[in-house]
Amino acid sequence: MKIADKIEILEIPMKIMGTESTIYPTLIWDDNNVILVDAGLPNNLKEIKNAMDKAGVPFEKIDTIIVTHQDIDHIGGINDIVEELNDIKVLAHGDDKPYIQGEKKILRLNNSNFMDRINALPEEERLKILDMFENASVKVDVVLSNGEELAYCGGIIVIHTPGHTPGHICLYHEESKSLIVGDALNIDEEQLIVTNTQALNEKERKIVINWLKKFIELDVENVITYHGGLFNDNSNQKIKELI
Repeated sequence: MKIADKIEILEIPMKIMGTESTIYPTLIWDDNNVILVDAGLPNNLKEIKNAMDKAGVPFEKIDTIIVTHQDIDHIGGINDIVEELNDIKVLAHGDDKPYIQGEKKILRLNNSNFMDRINALPEEERLKILDMFENASVKVDVVLSNGEELAYCGGIIVIHTPGHTPGHICLYHEESKSLIVGDALNIDEEQLIVTNTQALNEKERKIVINWLKKFIELDVENVITYHGGLFNDNSNQKIKELI
């Protein structure tokens, strides 16, 4: 799905733990760089190649992967890409770096409800899922920090948005006025929402409000959510309403 010149949402079908859905990695490029924001699961490589082919961007041109956070459906596909292309830089926030690199257990695996779902699977599928988690770790080449502006593709601003994970980040692509939000925000019944608002305590709500206030300092036309796709209905105002 084309958002603006040289920025597209890739629509990637995903199946994990018996659930089928669509995820939306973002592709940004210029004459010097091709950047993929998040990389799906290990079995999504073929779909990513096909989606990039439709966008008219050769897969082998990817030179940078920016990770919004540590979840398996965001980092699981990185190793397959790195193995095929070798010379790729992986960028992520420092607070999620040890989880992405496998130095710490991905936080999802400490969630009892999530582990109950895994343990309820048939044995073969359960072992397959656990193996996928164990082999998802990848080296982070560049640590990102809040407010940093990356000199890629007309400028990309890093916004630290802790909550979903400690090192969750969002990215603002200046040229297209697009805010790539990973799992920080989602779309429900065509409305923009904060992910899992009902599970937040008062301290966490204050943290979320702080980064929402960072968003309204930007001129946002497009909000790209990883699980809901594109929201572009008066985005600035909708973000203010979330606060």
